[in-house]
Amino acid sequence: MIRPPLPLLRSAVLGALLPLAARAEPALILPPPVSPPPAAAAPDPAHEDAMRCLTLAVAYEAGNQPLAGQEAVAEVVLNRLAHPAFPKSVCGVVWQGWRRGAGCQFTFVCDGALLRRLDDRTIRAAQAVAQAALGGDAPRRVAGALNYHAAYVQPAWAATLDPVGRIGAHLFYRPQPGGRAEGAATAGQPVLWEAPDHDLIARVWARYRGVGEGPSAAVLQSEAAPPPRPFAPWGLPVALSCPSAQRRAGGACP
Repeated sequence: MIRPPLPLLRSAVLGALLPLAARAEPALILPPPVSPPPAAAAPDPAHEDAMRCLTLAVAYEAGNQPLAGQEAVAEVVLNRLAHPAFPKSVCGVVWQGWRRGAGCQFTFVCDGALLRRLDDRTIRAAQAVAQAALGGDAPRRVAGALNYHAAYVQPAWAATLDPVGRIGAHLFYRPQPGGRAEGAATAGQPVLWEAPDHDLIARVWARYRGVGEGPSAAVLQSEAAPPPRPFAPWGLPVALSCPSAQRRAGGACP
């Protein structure tokens, strides 16, 4: 028996195996591994503080005002934040003067309003306004305004400022050219701004943890709200626009 040469034998074997390989199942190709989604960014404490303070300012100062009035109050806070003569944080702006009692720049910080728990709808609306304002998405309502007061008071400083206009129950003002806003630091003099009352801010905000989860009680059970009283913003004496005799008789001022 004559054996074929070894190279010829190998070729014959490979030729017989190739059709079998062609009929074999294709190899299973696995997809590349999926990377886990990126971890959510940790909340910014400074932004959270700003959101809380601006929400409270809008809610307690203008919660009963039209949307434009709420946006105007938020704008005044941020105008002050951007101005070199005012504190450099939202909470610092809102709580300016709180240690002086009668020197608060925003009425609700000093007049006992924080003892009342507002309804969730008011807080939700104020929070939406604050979010838009801090995000730069709010319309400009009172360009340049650094002060405002309720229409039922007549502070002496109003005559030293330029009126911007009235929205709802508030009149808004900006400084005159070369003038100074009420509550602003004197130019060229260093100022040590008082720290906000962070404990009070935390206690008040804790009342609204359930906002967005349905209605809740409108009044705190453990704290009685004081009767409302006239209070001029920025710690100035109140001068109501109706006669004192009418006020003593219980009449309402317009």
